[in-house]
Amino acid sequence: MSESIPKEIIGIAYTSEWDHIKQFIKALMELTLDSESPYSLNALNGIVNNKKYEEYDYQIKAKAQIKILNSIHDFEKLSFYQYSEYKRNIIDISKYKDVIVLNAQYMGPEIDHTNYFNFAIYLDSFDLPYFSDIKGNVYESNEIMELIPKFKLQAPKKIKKSKPPEILVSYKSEIETYEKSTEKNAIWHGSETNSFQKWKMKVHKEFRDKLGGLPYYKGKITKKYDSYLNSLIKKPIAKTSQPKKIKIEKLITKKPQGKKPIVKKPLKKQIEDKKKSDTKKLEPLNLEATIYNKLTGKNAIYGGRITKAFEHWKLKMQKQFVQKIGGKPYYKGAITQKYKKYLKSL
Repeated sequence: MSESIPKEIIGIAYTSEWDHIKQFIKALMELTLDSESPYSLNALNGIVNNKKYEEYDYQIKAKAQIKILNSIHDFEKLSFYQYSEYKRNIIDISKYKDVIVLNAQYMGPEIDHTNYFNFAIYLDSFDLPYFSDIKGNVYESNEIMELIPKFKLQAPKKIKKSKPPEILVSYKSEIETYEKSTEKNAIWHGSETNSFQKWKMKVHKEFRDKLGGLPYYKGKITKKYDSYLNSLIKKPIAKTSQPKKIKIEKLITKKPQGKKPIVKKPLKKQIEDKKKSDTKKLEPLNLEATIYNKLTGKNAIYGGRITKAFEHWKLKMQKQFVQKIGGKPYYKGAITQKYKKYLKSL
């Protein structure tokens, strides 16, 4: 019956007693460990096997693995989690300056915790709490009340007015993962939505069950949990981009729209004839003419003018280039390097 009752032990001791406290932790884990319910060890800012770790994780599946405790010489926080359908055992150890604080919540047989901590409290749901010290002395509640007046009380310090609690801001990676996974807003009117809060609790549990460790520490998100959130985002498969088909008409400079100037017909004819003659007299680029001659065996220029066949061929090549490769054949009146390579490949 006593094994099914939730129990809690809270103990404080000087850091000089760390090796002594390890014996108590190992004894407690040996009582509660089984093959189906391993312990997840998570150490923050710890020295394990003479190597410093910002975050260290380890799975304890057998009693022989409990000896990992012997290699832990320093830490800021240690956590041991054991989760299963029937077990919820947690051992948290924190260190502040020269004091160690242990909080063990477990379901299992009672264990003698006296003679390990400078001061400890034992609680369960059926008996009154009792207290113990490092000398092995055990005190009931009324005895503790008799001991308290013997301590020299200090003058009470002036209590400063407490500031209102700060509103915790959601972490960016949590919001991004939720919104990309569900396509819903995590924040609405400046507050977290109920569905977002439920989602966070669900992901916290999945993270602990799969990887173990803490999602947050001292008001910050841990690197391990941040990486886990990023892994939940389904990255879209990148599609190979194909060059857009550009109509050859777009390459031809459009004449500005507007009212046509009033010009006498003979003068207009003279201007058009002059433009035509100037166009015909323009010499083709040497590369285009060379490629044309090699492919067709015909001259690009005849009688000092560009032939119509060569003009049609150029337009055809430009259209093929835009459709297959993409880009501009000319830039500021000069042939582009990309178009040169295309012509040479013909």
